[in-house]
Parts: sequence; C-alpha cells; structure tokens
Amino acid sequence: MMTDEHRDLAEQLVSLAESPAPPPGFDPARSVVEGRARLRRRRRAAIGAAAAATAVVVAGALLLGPGGSNAAPAPPAAPTLTATPSTTPTAAPTPTPTRAGIDPLTTEVHFGWLPDWVGGQAGVGYETGYHGIYAQARGRGQDPARILLSLQPAGSEPSMTAFGGHQKLVKEEAPQVNGREAFWAVAAEGDTPVQLTLHWLAPSGRWAELSGYGGQRSDVTREVLLKVAADVRFGHWDVPLPVQFTGLPGSFKATDVSLNKPGLSWEDHPWGMWLMFQVGQQNVSVTMEPAAQGPNPEPSPTGTDGSPYTDPNPPLCQVSNGIQLCVGAGAGVPPELEQLGGLPAMLAHTKALGVDESTWTTDVVR
Repeated sequence: MMTDEHRDLAEQLVSLAESPAPPPGFDPARSVVEGRARLRRRRRAAIGAAAAATAVVVAGALLLGPGGSNAAPAPPAAPTLTATPSTTPTAAPTPTPTRAGIDPLTTEVHFGWLPDWVGGQAGVGYETGYHGIYAQARGRGQDPARILLSLQPAGSEPSMTAFGGHQKLVKEEAPQVNGREAFWAVAAEGDTPVQLTLHWLAPSGRWAELSGYGGQRSDVTREVLLKVAADVRFGHWDVPLPVQFTGLPGSFKATDVSLNKPGLSWEDHPWGMWLMFQVGQQNVSVTMEPAAQGPNPEPSPTGTDGSPYTDPNPPLCQVSNGIQLCVGAGAGVPPELEQLGGLPAMLAHTKALGVDESTWTTDVVR
C-alpha cells in the first residue's frame, strides 16, 4: 500500500501538473505567507484523516519572482556547481532548452558569506523558469528564515511594490555595496513590513536584490543582508541535478526547475526537486526526493490502492536508487507522451541518479 508520504508527494505532483504557468508580477513575500498557510491547513486536515499531508512549491511559489564564458574559474564556495563563470553577468538564459545535453537549471547568482542558520551550501537551493532565476538560502523548521537572491534583467528597475502589487514600497538610503549604489525598499508609513529588501548595482550595471524574512527577528537584519550582499558572486553556473532524461521527443521543453534545500515536503529531507516539461499546451511534471525509510517504502504505481485521488490521471511513482520519483500529467497526457507509451514510458526515460550529490549531473536532458 502506498505510504502517507508517497501519497502526499504524488498528490502534490497532480496539483503541480494541472496548474497553469504563473503570470508575471509574482511576489515572493505574499507567496511565502500564503504557501505556509496552505501548508499548515493541509497538515491539520491530514492529521484529522490520519495522514500527514504536505505542500510542494509550484515553480518556486514560495520564492521570488529565467550562456557561459571562458573567464574566471568557478568560485571556491560553490563546489556543487559546474561553473563557466564570467567577471560580468551573462544574459538570462531561455527556459526552453535544446536537445544536446542541456542542464535546465542555471543560475546567474551565487551566495558567498551566509549566516550560520543556513548551514552552508546544504541550505542553498536554486530555481529558474517563469519567475526568473534566483538562489535561496533557507533555514529549517516551521517558518524558517529565508534570504532570496536575484538579478534584475538588463535595463529594468527594481519593483517598488510587494504582495503582487498590493503593498507600496518606498526607497530608503542604504550604505554602498562594494562601492556601488544601494537602497532599501521598505513598507510605506503605516504599512506592516513583512520583508527586508536590499537593492544594489552589480558590476554589470544591473540591479541585484536580496530579500529576507521569516525565522527569528535576529536571523534577517540589515547588517546580515549587507554582509551577504558584499560577498555575492555573479556569473553563469549550471546546477547539478539528481536526474537524467534520455530519448524524449524534441517537443518536451523543460521550462521550470527548482532544487530546494532542505526539501519542502518534509523538513528532514535534505533536498527536493521539481521539474516541468511543457509539451505543446500541456505539462508533464517530475518530482524527486530521497525515498522514505521504512519496512514498505514502495509506492503504488497507479495511486488507486485506497489513496484519495479523484483525478482521472493519477501520477505514476517508483523508488529508484534511493529516490522517490513521480511523474504526472494531471491535465491529461499529451499526445506526444501517449505515442511514447504514456507515464510508464516517461518513467522509463527518467533515470534517478541517487541521493549522493557527487553522482548528480549537469548533462540532464539528452
């Protein structure tokens, strides 16, 4: 029988696959608040039903609101990234990869110094896709502290609104960051501040942004953000992933990828990955995280063994190389995937590389 955790993960994948692409103007702080509220409601409801439900992020719904050169070597603080960095940031890569050994998760920003509550690189995740490209440093536990790092597109100005445009922000003077202009974006007088945001000019002339919230009051302060900003690196890095896809049709475009550290579905998981392929007007989603340990971790391949699914297209799950892997197309299996053999074929073309990050690859889509 499918375990509670496997049912939760598969249920999350159904919801993700059915969700349309988020519109522009995505706001991180509002998403964090709403996402955490949903998470707590689902957990309470699941406890009443004797199941521990959780929520996973849709393409970074808890986060902020997408190449290479032969210049400087990779920063020593980024041992888990395959780097082709440059001394100035490259343009944001398109979220539609080609078919020649592509890593769909890339980043233009990398943390240097981080506070102790992050736990080093074990607490740093990345996302690329509809919401842009960003890195997140996150603590553990309920409502953990977070620091989100991103780089604005060339020629654009920092947003002065929060909560999806519902809260107006005002500029407040900030110390220069490495000799370059900087300012705080703070809540207007009378509004309740929910995040602390620092903007500063990167060496390329593009605006960089750090936003911090959650956790204890002492976790994210102005002093902390200024120290983090001073050690941020800019360039272009491919992020290794625990998966490799082979033999998929060229119509499968990996448009949204997130690698969360620690994992979002269960706080004791060190990581969790979500990837979405756009196939025509439909989506195929893939989720991965370390498999549950216990006497019977194997999930049902259909989700029909008493699990509370009503969706006509339940996800398909398996445990491989210590990884819980689920694929789904909740809005309907695309014709291209039907011709390939449906969700079982999707699993057959998806290789889980293992829980040890040294086995992960940047040669993700072949």
